[in-house]
Amino acid sequence: MSRESGAALAELTLDPRDKRPLYVQIADDIAARIERGELHEGERLPGIRELAARLECGLVTVSQAYDSLVARGRALARSGKGTFVATPREPATFERRWEPEVRGGRARMEGLSELLQRAAEPGTISLATGHPAAQTFPLAEFGRCVQRTLSDDPPEMMQYASGNGDADLRESLARMLRSRGVAANADDVIVCSGAQQAADVVASGVLEERAVVAAESPSYAPTLGVFDARGATYVELGADADGLRVDDVERVFAEYRPRLFYVNPFAQNPTGVVLPDRRAKAIVALARRYDVVVLEDQTGWTFTYDGPPPAPLAAHDTDGRVVLLESLSKTIFPALRVGYVFARGGLRTPIAAAKLRADSFTSTLSQRALWRFIESPAYAKHLRAAKALYRKRRDAFVDALQRAIPWSAVSPPAAGTTLWLPLPPRISAQAAFDECAREGVLVMPAGPWYPTRSGPAALRLGFGDLDEDAAREGVARLGRALHRLAGRA
Repeated sequence: MSRESGAALAELTLDPRDKRPLYVQIADDIAARIERGELHEGERLPGIRELAARLECGLVTVSQAYDSLVARGRALARSGKGTFVATPREPATFERRWEPEVRGGRARMEGLSELLQRAAEPGTISLATGHPAAQTFPLAEFGRCVQRTLSDDPPEMMQYASGNGDADLRESLARMLRSRGVAANADDVIVCSGAQQAADVVASGVLEERAVVAAESPSYAPTLGVFDARGATYVELGADADGLRVDDVERVFAEYRPRLFYVNPFAQNPTGVVLPDRRAKAIVALARRYDVVVLEDQTGWTFTYDGPPPAPLAAHDTDGRVVLLESLSKTIFPALRVGYVFARGGLRTPIAAAKLRADSFTSTLSQRALWRFIESPAYAKHLRAAKALYRKRRDAFVDALQRAIPWSAVSPPAAGTTLWLPLPPRISAQAAFDECAREGVLVMPAGPWYPTRSGPAALRLGFGDLDEDAAREGVARLGRALHRLAGRA
């Protein structure tokens, strides 16, 4: 530690009772000392390892603090030399910038969307999308609900409407949550234009810029992209065959004090794991102890194959810290574009305000038709038929994988329509993607699904929209491509 910064930072401490993340405490303290003139331009800050040892915190915590100082213009990082105090340059009088301020960094799915357009090429089989099966879409039944909406509802129903959503639909959604043990009422439900908007309004209402987000690794990439847009800093959580490990959740909550914990407990996308009820209860208790907001993505819970799905985490919540979202796109059909957020207490107000900023209201026509469909016998019949189809396709897909790729050791996903295929160390996900594309089968590389965009080589594979013949052929192509790569390694 340099003599000057060492003296100035000698009294720097961390307060476990402070609701700010630990890295924010460090960054705020150092920034305040710079403002008071206790640290001067060009002085070298303590090394990351040295300061972490003195504060008894993780190296990542100090690294995040220094990154925050750099982002604020209070520090300058010099490769191989360390981090140095800086003071922001005051703009010259009448100085103007014509260029917009654009956050740097690559988009999470950058480059993949264009490559995945190959799915439309004749003869290509896609295992990459995770789309639902079109033959499950209840179009005729839903169409009758649309007709009833147009004929039975008064014209005033198609006027500008409440930003929180249709009252009848919100009551139906709250009733379904109550049937699963959640203390929900219609006022707790905010209808959104799909899960992406739902995640975005939660992030807008709950997260500050560069907040710490804890997430399972791997996690659902599109939602991670929402947090990316707010400059989130990630802490990854470990999992095993039964989902999130409670001991790792406690370690991360205690050390990093994340503002938000994102979890996809049932039909976990991409792994298909279902989190046991005992772990869900323990995680909610830890969130209460460490004052962490939980964002629970319940999308796909209806397609839990072996027994009834456990209760949502929100069913174990007693103080309104668990926010639940669900998309009905994969459950009914994607063009519906309706999802919702369930939030209670103090969290509901900022989330509702964020929804109102995002758009005035979600399509009333879609909401009214959806309400009628949910309340009709056709809805339960649709869910039973779709679940039976996906279970059959899951079994055929896993059987084909085990035959074509004996080393894969994959297990049938407990829910949903995706699974995670780890690759041998000698095969990279990008090499697998390229070789599979040459073979005429598309796969999804693992990178975007890791919160930090890096992790063991793997592929996310989807089987929901493939009939059994197409699935077997797609897996056969995948097996040939991976066999060639293994031979070259």
